[in-house]
Amino acid sequence: MAVSNRQHVSRLVPRSSRTLTVLLIVVAVVNSATLGFDSSMMNGLNILPQYKDYFHLNASTRGLLTAGSWLGGVVATFFMQWVPDRFGRKPTILIAACIGVIAAIIQGAAQNTGMFVLGRILSGIAGQLSGGAAPTLIGETIKPHYRGTILGIFFSCYYVGSLIASAVNYRTVDIATTWAWRIPSILQCVPSLLSIACLPFVPESPRWLVANGKPEYAREVLAIVYENNTAETTEVLEEIKMTLKYEEEQYPANPWKELITGTPNLRRLAIIVSFGLLIETLGNFVISFYLGTMLTQAGITNPTTQLQINVILNCWCFVVAVVGSFLLDVVGRRKQTLWCMVGMIATFYIAGGLTKSFGESTNKSGIYATIAFIFLFQGFYSASITPMTTAYPPEIMPYHTRNAGIAVFRFLDCSTGMMYSFLMSYAMDNLGWKFFMVNASYDIIFLVVIYYFWIETKGIPLEEIAVKFGDMDPRELIVGEGSETMSDGGEGKATFADKGGVDIGVRQA
Repeated sequence: MAVSNRQHVSRLVPRSSRTLTVLLIVVAVVNSATLGFDSSMMNGLNILPQYKDYFHLNASTRGLLTAGSWLGGVVATFFMQWVPDRFGRKPTILIAACIGVIAAIIQGAAQNTGMFVLGRILSGIAGQLSGGAAPTLIGETIKPHYRGTILGIFFSCYYVGSLIASAVNYRTVDIATTWAWRIPSILQCVPSLLSIACLPFVPESPRWLVANGKPEYAREVLAIVYENNTAETTEVLEEIKMTLKYEEEQYPANPWKELITGTPNLRRLAIIVSFGLLIETLGNFVISFYLGTMLTQAGITNPTTQLQINVILNCWCFVVAVVGSFLLDVVGRRKQTLWCMVGMIATFYIAGGLTKSFGESTNKSGIYATIAFIFLFQGFYSASITPMTTAYPPEIMPYHTRNAGIAVFRFLDCSTGMMYSFLMSYAMDNLGWKFFMVNASYDIIFLVVIYYFWIETKGIPLEEIAVKFGDMDPRELIVGEGSETMSDGGEGKATFADKGGVDIGVRQA
C-alpha cells in the first residue's frame, strides 16, 4: 500500500522513514529526560537554602519529599503492563505526559509538605508510565538495525534532563524568595509538553495494531518505516502475524503465571530481581539525590559551588553513558558491567577514606581528590548500569512475559528507591564517611551475583538467547511445522526465522 493512500495513519506523520526515525529518537530523549529532570531537580533543591528553610527540612522530611516520586513509581508499576497493552503505546505516553504537567503545577504551587508530596507522587506515576511505553513504541516501530543503539542510549538521555535541571537550579540559587524552588518545579512540565507536541507526528506501534485487529493500519505504518517497499512491508507484516500466532500457541497461560513457571523463566526472573535491586543500591542513589550532603561531608559547603559541581557531574555522566551505550555491542553486556562494578567498588572505598581524612580539613588537594573519585564512581555507573537499564531486561525476556518482567524490574527499582529515600537521609547524617565503606562492601555481593548468574547477550539473536536459558529453539519448531502447515513446504517459515522474523515480532523495549 502506498504511503499516499493513507486511510488510517495521520497525515501529520512524515512520509520519510529517516524523518520518522528522528522523531522517534526525539520521543525517546524527551521521555527519558523527564526522569532525569526530576532526579537532578530534587538533588538541587536539597542544596537550596530557600527550599530547606520553607519546608523546615530534617532527616525525616527530606526523605519524605524525596520519596514521593518513588511511591508514585511503585503505584505505576501495577498499570505498566495493562495500560499500554489495552490502550496502546501512544495513548499511554499521552496520559503520562498529562499527569506530568499536572504534577509540575501542583509541585510548583505547593503551600505545604503534603501538597509538594502529592506533586511528587504524580510525577513518579508519569515518569514510570512513559518510561515503560516510550521504549516499547520505539522498539516495535523502528527498523531492526537501529534498534539496539537507540535503545542503548534511551536511558542515557536521562542525563539530558538531569543536566537541564541542574543548570536551572544553579541559576535560581540567587533568588531570595520561594521562587528559587518553585521555578525548577514548574519547569518540570517542559519535557511532558514536548512529548505531547511530538506525539501527533509519530504512529502507533505496528505490532500493537496487529495484536488488536488492525492489520491494515499496521501495514500503512510499516510502509513508512520500510520506505514504501511493498514486498518488504508485506513480508514484515506477515512475520509479525506469524510471530503473534506462534507466541499464542507457545505461551497460552497468563504472563504473570508464565513468569514463575519453568526453570528458564525462573532464571530470567532471578536476573530481573537482582538487576532491579542493584540499580539504586550501588551508591549512585545518594549521589543523585544527596550530592549536597556528600559534598558537605567532603568539605565543600558553599551552595553555589555544590550546584556548579552538580552541573559538571551531569555533563560528565551524559558523555560517559553515551559512550558506554555504544560499547555494549563491543565489550559485551556482562563483561562491561563486571569491570564497571569493580571500578565502582574501588572508587567508593577510596572516596570514603578521603572523606574521613579531609572532610573537616582545609586541604584543598584532599577535597578535590574526594570529588574526583565521586566523579569516577558515577562514570563507572553511567558507562554500564545506565545503558543496561533499557537494553538488558528486554533482551532476556520473551515477548509474552516481557511487560510482566519489566513491571517486576521497575517495581523493585522504585521500591528500593523509595526505601533509600528515607534510609539514606539518616545514614548520611549518622554514618558519615562510614556509609561509603558499608555501601561498597555490599556492592561486592552484586558483583558475585552478576559473575555467576548473568548471561552474555552481545551479538546473539533472541532465539539463541532463549536457548542459553534452556528453552527450545523456536526456529526448530517453526521449520518442523513448516511441511504440515505451509504451502511452500516449510521454506516460508524457515525464512521467517532466518530473516529476523522472530526478532521483529518479539524484541521490543
